[in-house]
Amino acid sequence: MSSAFDGSFSDFIAQTPAARFTDWLAARAEPYWSEATGHAFTRAIGDGSMPVEAYARYLIEDYTFVTDLASTLGYLVAKAPGMPSKSRLSGFLALLTSEENDYFLRSFEALGVSPETYETAAQGPVTRAFATLLLTTSGEGSYAEGLACLLCAEWCYLTWGLREAQKPRPQAFYLAEWIDLHAVTGFEGFVGWIREEMDAIGSKLTPTEQDRIALLFRRMSALEVAFFDAAWTGEAPTLAEAFQRT
Repeated sequence: MSSAFDGSFSDFIAQTPAARFTDWLAARAEPYWSEATGHAFTRAIGDGSMPVEAYARYLIEDYTFVTDLASTLGYLVAKAPGMPSKSRLSGFLALLTSEENDYFLRSFEALGVSPETYETAAQGPVTRAFATLLLTTSGEGSYAEGLACLLCAEWCYLTWGLREAQKPRPQAFYLAEWIDLHAVTGFEGFVGWIREEMDAIGSKLTPTEQDRIALLFRRMSALEVAFFDAAWTGEAPTLAEAFQRT
């Protein structure tokens, strides 16, 4: 497991001149970043060993989160500095509210989860904390703060999605399609754009602002781990446990 880099962005660049601002964010988020992208839950999606109960828990929680993610994107569209950025974010918002929603409905049916269950489900404590952090940073914080949190969430999924896409697809369509949704060229391009946007903005921030962005990215990484833990085990960790090393 990788250890965290505790230094500033300027220190990081001095040691690794070819590195990007987003590389520094990931380094500052260790060991959470590696724990999230390499979580046993993500590997079970890829090899087909995922227990039905665990995946049902996961999808229900993720479904309750989609509305908050859509709101996050809406805030970022409003704050984006120019039309190219607004267009990119709007395009992803359209995808989120169409293709992914259809996937959820078909998967719930296959998993035996009734509409009464997923339509009325309340967010668990980890999902609520995850959504609150995204909504707070994107709605009340700066564009850079909101973008950093979005980057963490989407880059994490791209990372494990690309890894699992190198393997034969699992038989269950809801696992195979979830991998494909997070390994397609379009999604990879979107995450690549967020990284470029974050690199350009982050490198120009003050050291204090950069540290703030790094802390948010680290907290998002910790919550990603806690989110997967809760789905995998059925037991939600406390937020103190999720943030004990942040």
